[in-house]
Amino acid sequence: MSRNGSVPSVIFPPGRGRGRPSGRRWMRRRVAATALLAGCAGLPVGLENPDVHLERAAVRGVGLTGGTMDLIVGVYNPNHFDLAGTRLQVGFDVEQSHVGDVTYDSKFQMQQGDTTALTLPLQFTWSGLADAARTALRSGELPYTLKGQLSVETPVGEQTIPFTREGRAPLSRVAGAVVPGTGQ
Repeated sequence: MSRNGSVPSVIFPPGRGRGRPSGRRWMRRRVAATALLAGCAGLPVGLENPDVHLERAAVRGVGLTGGTMDLIVGVYNPNHFDLAGTRLQVGFDVEQSHVGDVTYDSKFQMQQGDTTALTLPLQFTWSGLADAARTALRSGELPYTLKGQLSVETPVGEQTIPFTREGRAPLSRVAGAVVPGTGQ
């Protein structure tokens, strides 16, 4: 305190004559700034994008026009905190031929430093697979491209993360699923 009993102007500036806000306005601004900073305290610092990749695919059923396969997609969380996924949208291509799109709308947890596996059922047509993809179905390995977006919850709302991933993944056939033209 100063000699006259008033609070020093460094902490509570009087606001008269020097273009500073009055005591009440200044206090309101300080409270608002404190609330804003407190709200940001829960934000993950340095959010790293999760890695979405195809772990494997399994053909469940086939017919004359196409079939159904399960895409087992891994979502790796490289962060030092857990994430909550709200949606995963995936476009699936095999050797530059678009096979189909699938959306996973259920919430899922991604533990810190771990991979979460999601099973996405995908219906396909033989015309959509093209000759190169049929060869891949026979060989047991898929050269793939996944392109889509992953939505995660954050303290400031949902964040959508686009991704593109290319690679090769094992392909298996569920018992009884026969790929036309292979005799298997």
